[in-house]
Amino acid sequence: MNKQKGLVIFFVFGFGSLAIAQAETNKKIHLTTGIGINKIQGSLGRVFRSTVAFNSGFEKDFSHNWFAQLEANFNTLKYDQQVKDENSNFLFQNTNSSLFMVGVNGGKNFPFGQSDWFGSLYLGTGYINIGEPRLALDEQNNVITQDITRQGGILGRSGGRIGINTSSKILHTIFLDGSYWISSLRTQGHQLNSISIFLGMRMAMN
Repeated sequence: MNKQKGLVIFFVFGFGSLAIAQAETNKKIHLTTGIGINKIQGSLGRVFRSTVAFNSGFEKDFSHNWFAQLEANFNTLKYDQQVKDENSNFLFQNTNSSLFMVGVNGGKNFPFGQSDWFGSLYLGTGYINIGEPRLALDEQNNVITQDITRQGGILGRSGGRIGINTSSKILHTIFLDGSYWISSLRTQGHQLNSISIFLGMRMAMN
């Protein structure tokens, strides 16, 4: 898993460096940003409940409407532990957790005739990291402390967009993005996966 994680991080930051280096010479580099939710699926949906999530990244257009995107996603989650740890008699509930994802997506835009509207399909991969709060009891001193246990894994994603290209030179595109992702990360006996929905904007960098 460490080798896989290293390859993903290398690829992600390598792509990001290339995008930034080309930004001055290629006018088809855009900054993307969005607001939405990550809706955790299955049994873990009772553990992690989404609040507002944010993402941002760089997107590069290619010929024939192909595109590639470097994206980071951050979300603070409501957390209700459902399975006790082996070394704890307590469930930690009504608190917060955090989720962070970074990845690369590649796909194609499909214009709707001669209009400004379009649809998109894409696939992606990346790295996910999530934190879970835990209670530690010092029985000798009658003290309870809080720790954060973090786990990471590889993820795969598939998704689509529907959007409109505006006449603005800065705010070039507004779109609604929906995706499903599944990760190698397992916690409390279940694999972490989610449906994500974001309202996004694409802005020209030059």
